[in-house]
Amino acid sequence: MKKWLIMLVTGAMMAVSAVAFANLDDTRATIAARYGDYRLVIDTDNQPWTKEEWETKGVQRARAASFMHSYQANGLRVQLEVMYDNNKPGSFVRAQRFTPDMAIKIKDFKTYFPEIYALITGPKAEAFATYKEISRNFQEQKSPVSMGIVVQSLPAPGKSNIYTLVAFNIQDEGRLIKDAKFINEDTYIREFTVEPVLRLDAGEYLGKDWAYIKNYFKK
Repeated sequence: MKKWLIMLVTGAMMAVSAVAFANLDDTRATIAARYGDYRLVIDTDNQPWTKEEWETKGVQRARAASFMHSYQANGLRVQLEVMYDNNKPGSFVRAQRFTPDMAIKIKDFKTYFPEIYALITGPKAEAFATYKEISRNFQEQKSPVSMGIVVQSLPAPGKSNIYTLVAFNIQDEGRLIKDAKFINEDTYIREFTVEPVLRLDAGEYLGKDWAYIKNYFKK
């Protein structure tokens, strides 16, 4: 998957209030209804376009790589970048990246992302830690250890070959985490992604390169 360009949403862009939603069967229309209109488009050449620029000329000249939104989650400003399967208005979500203005603790995740919390604490959710790369879509500096949760259920009808992977870029009070034994409920999340993982890959990696750990999101 193409690595997204690092972009900051400026303070001049008004944030809407929303609840984080993770569904790989979502579309551009449902994302807009939940988070408001996108603010920026990043094309496949890493060129940013404002919404007005994109709709007047960008869409005729380039292909969109991702759409960027900004919203408030219980007082916390969050930047959301969404990649879709294709450039059509009804195209489905391929991946999402959530970047809060400040890192939050695992134990506080439910406060800001309740619907994603419900997803990653369900009966089919398996937590793991790994020293391998689990997502190419992090934009912040990464610790040697990453944390992830695989939801081992079909995300939507017709998507029988994939599970949902939620990948977390974690830190320890601003420091990088070098050993999985230091992960706990006070570990900080700097950003996280929601993306698909092939069922076969998840079955191969879990318990091996992806070492099972306690699901610290569960109370």
